[in-house]
Amino acid sequence: MAKTYDYLFKLLLIGDSGVGKTCLLFRFSEDSFNTTFISTIGIDFKIRTIELDGKRVKLQIWDTAGQERFRTITTAYYRGAMGIMLVYDICNDKSFENIKNWIRNIEEHASSDVEKMVLGNKCDMTDRRQVSKDRGEKVSFCSWS
Repeated sequence: MAKTYDYLFKLLLIGDSGVGKTCLLFRFSEDSFNTTFISTIGIDFKIRTIELDGKRVKLQIWDTAGQERFRTITTAYYRGAMGIMLVYDICNDKSFENIKNWIRNIEEHASSDVEKMVLGNKCDMTDRRQVSKDRGEKVSFCSWS
């Protein structure tokens, strides 16, 4: 069977439990939104193929559980990842502070040249914001070794 894509990229969504990783995944992969998601157990993934510059790009996006008890499971999934999206909830300061811990986890388990992106989620809930745009942007525009 012939390949139906030109490129394949493995991407990870990581961050604390409840920050909205699964909602982001479903919104991007299926253009759907459900307010009653339950916590991810272990690992889940979705595939979406997009067209970019005349090429078919297959995105394999892995949704990891944010709970501490699943951290050992997720470390195996860092291998082979080309991009990692670190997600925090703008309404939860602790999830933002924990980005530092997730970065250490990436440095320990992922390839040194993996691309990283920080996403502040739940931006529609401005009345409950705990992490200012300024604080979020300072983390988003720094580089890690």
